[in-house]
Amino acid sequence: MKKKRILIASIIFILIICIVTAVFIIKNRNRSTSNTMYTYGSGDVRCNYSEDNVLYLDDSGILHLIDTASGKDMVYCDKPNCTHEGFSGSNEKPSCPAAFYGLEGAGTVLYNDHLYYVGNMSDEDMTVQYLYVMDSNGENRKKAAKLENVQNVTAVLYRDNYVIGAYSNRIELNDEGQIVNDDKPEAGIFVIDLDNYKVYMSDKITSEQANITDIYYEDEVVYYSTVRFGDDVTELMIEEGASDDAESFAYDNMLNGIYQYDIADEKTTCLTEIDHINDLRLLDGDGYYSSKDGYFVFDTESRQTRQLPIDADGKTQYGPLKKSGDFLYYALSEEKSDEVTYYRLKDDKSEELMKLSTEKAFSIASICGQSVYVTYTNDNGKLCLGVISLDELNKGVFEPKELRCFDDEE
Repeated sequence: MKKKRILIASIIFILIICIVTAVFIIKNRNRSTSNTMYTYGSGDVRCNYSEDNVLYLDDSGILHLIDTASGKDMVYCDKPNCTHEGFSGSNEKPSCPAAFYGLEGAGTVLYNDHLYYVGNMSDEDMTVQYLYVMDSNGENRKKAAKLENVQNVTAVLYRDNYVIGAYSNRIELNDEGQIVNDDKPEAGIFVIDLDNYKVYMSDKITSEQANITDIYYEDEVVYYSTVRFGDDVTELMIEEGASDDAESFAYDNMLNGIYQYDIADEKTTCLTEIDHINDLRLLDGDGYYSSKDGYFVFDTESRQTRQLPIDADGKTQYGPLKKSGDFLYYALSEEKSDEVTYYRLKDDKSEELMKLSTEKAFSIASICGQSVYVTYTNDNGKLCLGVISLDELNKGVFEPKELRCFDDEE
């Protein structure tokens, strides 16, 4: 009997410890990091990638989910007998929960068991965007946060219970909503705390064609890359330069910057600004770019720049640079060849992965875990989105599973 009492007491004690520990963890946990990690599509903020699926808005504003494993493309709607009709003049209040509308829209992503969307689905001020929160099936939508003086949303990430986004503006309105200046370029980032929906705004960058090209979040800090013309470059100079040689004019006159925004301190800091470079990319928070002198990386922690051992003489970069873990992936095409060669770089050593003809070549859209999303031309000559595994990429195998054909959507 005594042993039985001891056993019961021990079980009760263990249960109490477990309950107390669970309560402690819940009360003291860090900001949520257990959600699926989505990454916005570079150049297409209406498309978001994760390791297991892709969420995208089609041209009608209908949300689709592509299951990466099966390749199945599904309208994101569970409403019986729904026709999935998007917004139009004859359908100004779509009943389909997969329908989103407005002049701008971005970041339609599942997070915290809810669906989120950044846009303006009302007839209000065109310089205002909202964060909408809704049930995971797209029903019961409500405005959770207001983004004032935000016209064009260019990137959105959901990390650590924050919504991090980039925007650009081009026009200025008066109090009556009339355009008083159609050439007032500025850009910045916003952060929305999903715990209390507080909105944070970075300092703006200005001057001709000011824009944010990439954003990255880590440990309460947002890093972002910018592009703009110098303060002495006018709109007329840009028009004349573009008519002569747009690429050379941009290379000679554009400034590329890397900034950090500390959320807690609400402080914006310019880490560097560089001229005479091409295609600055933020990869794991560091800035990768090329120039006529080669390839370089700017370390945002040390604020030092070093050259990468990439031999690009007589070659042209094909597609963007991408990173996965410690590996940097890049592709080069030779000027007098119809082939594209794919490489990966680690510890200053490059390894050739594969060669493909330009007709069969691909660009990496995103690397999410073991899923490598690629754009390529299929055997029917159509531009497609596909996926291969990271293992296949590292083994030099390119046999993509077709997920989406852009030409069929036109």
